Amino acid sequence: MAMDDDAISDRQRREELQLIKAFLGITDPGKRQRVLRLAEQLADDASYEAAGPGAPTHPGPHMK
Repeated sequence: MAMDDDAISDRQRREELQLIKAFLGITDPGKRQRVLRLAEQLADDASYEAAGPGAPTHPGPHMK
């Protein structure tokens, strides 16, 4: 099982680095803010989905 955890960790690390590299390649401050807001919204959505049915469904601080 530790090997599976290592594989997931390695894959996640690669994805994190890809995301950072892509974000740093965006030079327009407005576009960087749009990407940041989108990432925050997606993270909020994932939190509510993980909470399961019956959890409160409010838009969160990043959603308008």
